Amino acid sequence: MTGNRTNTLLLTVIGVATLLVAVIGATFAYFTANISGGDQGTTITVGAGELKIVYQGGEMLLSDDIEPAVNEPAMIKTFTVTGSNTTESIMPYELEFVITENTFTDNALSYTLTSTSTDNNGQIVGQITETPILGGARTISLGNGNFSGVVANKEHSYELKVFFQETHVVQDENKGKTFGAYVNTKVGAISTTSTP
Repeated sequence: MTGNRTNTLLLTVIGVATLLVAVIGATFAYFTANISGGDQGTTITVGAGELKIVYQGGEMLLSDDIEPAVNEPAMIKTFTVTGSNTTESIMPYELEFVITENTFTDNALSYTLTSTSTDNNGQIVGQITETPILGGARTISLGNGNFSGVVANKEHSYELKVFFQETHVVQDENKGKTFGAYVNTKVGAISTTSTP
């Protein structure tokens, strides 16, 4: 008789614990970003909001034959972040410049970022003037942006340029070097307070 009570109590505790884990898991799943798409675009769905990223010409920046030039970019990546939200929440995101390979010497390459809020909603990632790039693989945060309030298809447009400047000094050490990178968009924590 005592064995049956112990088994029943044990099964009840296991059942309640399983239910509790399932409820907690479902709560956290609501805030998980779902990423889909390929080179032409990525969609991140968070709660009642959606960020869509469209890269012109694919998301990768690749080159193994960069020639130095005066004030002319060696590579250009244009992309648009589009926000749609059905709540009053602020929908934040972060842009990252992910360099997967860079065999150039430190500071041989540099980058700039220009940004435009096409629909004047939220906050765009700020402009970045010419900034040197260190050699090797690394991730560089370009900054944070957001969309605010109930919005549908509001756009923030960006242009990332990579330069290999002509210095009028022998740059033979950078012959045959390679560079590979892409822009990553991360979703931030959703805030329940909207901007005025």
